[in-house]
Amino acid sequence: MLTNLLRLLPQLLRHAGDSEEAREQAVFAAWAAAVGSQIRHSTNPVRLERKTLVVAVPDATWRGQLQKIKGQALFRLNSILGVPTVTAIEFVINPDMISEPQTVPPSVTFIAPDQQTLSLREKAERIPDPETRDLFLRAAGKCLERRAR
Repeated sequence: MLTNLLRLLPQLLRHAGDSEEAREQAVFAAWAAAVGSQIRHSTNPVRLERKTLVVAVPDATWRGQLQKIKGQALFRLNSILGVPTVTAIEFVINPDMISEPQTVPPSVTFIAPDQQTLSLREKAERIPDPETRDLFLRAAGKCLERRAR
């Protein structure tokens, strides 16, 4: 099911147009899926600057190890997104920016047509990882919000 939801990210990017925030949220969701749970829980995508994804890591050891797999991560990330949205990844050491895993996912408020919102929420509830679910909902919400304007 997660795979099916991730397939929606390229559509979200197309419909986002020039919305930098929607593009950033889509990249964050793709990061979570592209790197796996251990890396996802030990890193935090901070921002997307043009086509460079800035990712916080806890220390120099993590940064060194992630530098070695940066090419693979870029390939997986852009494969999920369907377009070369990210051309570089910059790892910055900042353990304070890495959040503790949340036991209760934060709520996401949609400003969009009810029918689309309900459908997305039902599908998103099937995503087992709360962080990936939240990132997906944020990206979808931004896209739907933009389309509703």
